[in-house]
Amino acid sequence: MSDIIKPVPLAEGAKSNSFLDKIAQFTIGNSRGELPSKEAGAAEQTSPAEPLTKWQRLKLHYGRFWICYLILLIVGLAILLPILLIFIIPAIAQDLLNSGSIVIDAASILQPTSASVLLNISSHVYVPGPFTVKTDPLQLQIFVPQTGSDYLMATLNMPANSIHKNTSMNMDGSQFTPFENYTSWQAFVHNTIFLDDGGLGLKGHVGTQLGQIKKFNLDINKVAPSKALNQFKGFSIDSARLLLPAESDGTNLLANATLPNQSVLTLEIGNTTVDILSGNLIIATGLIENLYLTPGNNSFSIRGKANLTNLIANIGEVLTYQGPYIRDGKLSLTTKVTNIKYNSSTVPYYTEEMGKLHLTAQTPLIGLLLNTITGLLQGSGLNSTLVQEVKDKLHGDHGNLQSQLGDLVDNSTELESLTRRHLEDLVILSGQ
Repeated sequence: MSDIIKPVPLAEGAKSNSFLDKIAQFTIGNSRGELPSKEAGAAEQTSPAEPLTKWQRLKLHYGRFWICYLILLIVGLAILLPILLIFIIPAIAQDLLNSGSIVIDAASILQPTSASVLLNISSHVYVPGPFTVKTDPLQLQIFVPQTGSDYLMATLNMPANSIHKNTSMNMDGSQFTPFENYTSWQAFVHNTIFLDDGGLGLKGHVGTQLGQIKKFNLDINKVAPSKALNQFKGFSIDSARLLLPAESDGTNLLANATLPNQSVLTLEIGNTTVDILSGNLIIATGLIENLYLTPGNNSFSIRGKANLTNLIANIGEVLTYQGPYIRDGKLSLTTKVTNIKYNSSTVPYYTEEMGKLHLTAQTPLIGLLLNTITGLLQGSGLNSTLVQEVKDKLHGDHGNLQSQLGDLVDNSTELESLTRRHLEDLVILSGQ
C-alpha cells in the first residue's frame, strides 16, 4: 500500500491556492471566530439586557408608524372641523345666548299717536363665558310676553356691537316706531299700567362672529324684565281749593297731585281730561296739561270745574259716602280719565286703558277750607292782616273744627243743612 500523502503546512504568511481552500472561503460562519467557551456563556446568562421604558416603547412605535398617524390626523381634521364650525360652535354660542340675560335700564315712549310712537330703549346684555361676540346691525321685534312672540307689535333697529360679559346695548337715539299690530301694542300699554312687573319680549336673528371664526346666525327669543306702573300705587291729592269767584274760563277748582312711576319708563302722555268723583257721583271735571311721567314721583296740577249746583242737588248722597272720611278730617276723591289728546288728536290706547283705572285719594278737608278761604280773601282785595288773622283762627281751631265735623256726621240732618247753606253761598260767590 502506498503511503498517504500528508498536507504540508504552509509557511507563515503564505496563501493557499488549493481548490479546497478556495471553497472554504464561501463556507457559512468561516469568519465567525472561535465559539465562546461554556464559562463565557454562563456569564452572559447572568446579566440579561435592560428592558425598554414605556416612553421608549412609545417613541419607537411612533417612530416606525408616524406617517400613518399623520394621515389619520389629516383625515380626522377634514371631518371634524366642518362639524365643529357648522354645528358645534354655533350650538355652544346659542346655548350661551339662551343662558344670558337682557335687562332694560331706561326707555322712553314719546310723541304718541294712534299709529306710532317715538321709542328709545337703553339696556344691557350679559352673556356668560370668556368669549367676545361681535354682532352685526340687527332688527329686534318686540312683543308682549303674556301674548306671545307670534303677535309682534313693533321693530327696533339696533347698531352693531361687541359683547363681552356685561355689555350696554342701546338704540341709536329715539326712533320713529309704527305699530305692526295695534292690538298687541294696546295689550302692552294695559300691562304697563296695571301690572307690577311688565317685561318686554325681544325676538330676532343675530348675525354674530366669535373671535376670528366664520360668521353665523343666532336666534334670540327672550324676555327683558322690567318694572311696570302698578296702577300708580301711592297716588295722592296733596292739596285742593275752590276758586271764588271762578276764572274767566270757568275754572273754580285747583288741586295738586302726585303720580308715582316705579318703572324705568319715561312716558309722554298729553293733555289728560279727568272726571272727579265722590263715590259714583261726578262732582267736577279737570284737565292735566301736558302730562309727562318720568321715573319717580311726578307732581302736577289739576285745573277743574266743580259743579256746585249738582253737588247741592245730591248733597245727601255725597255726605253719606264722605261721612267716614269726614270723621278723620278728610275728603275722598276719585279721578277717572275720560280723554287723552296729544297735538289735538286723541290717543286711543292711553284713553281706553287709563280710563279703566280709577285713582282714589284722600285730601285734608281743613286744608281745602283754609286754601279756599285764603284764596277768597286774597282775591277780594282784603288787607294781608285780616288774611293772616283768618289763617291763624283756622289753624288754632283745627282740632275743635275736626271734632265738630265728626260730631255732625252723626247728625246727618244738621250736617246736610249746614253744608247745603254754605254751598249755596259759594254758588252765589262763584256766579253759578
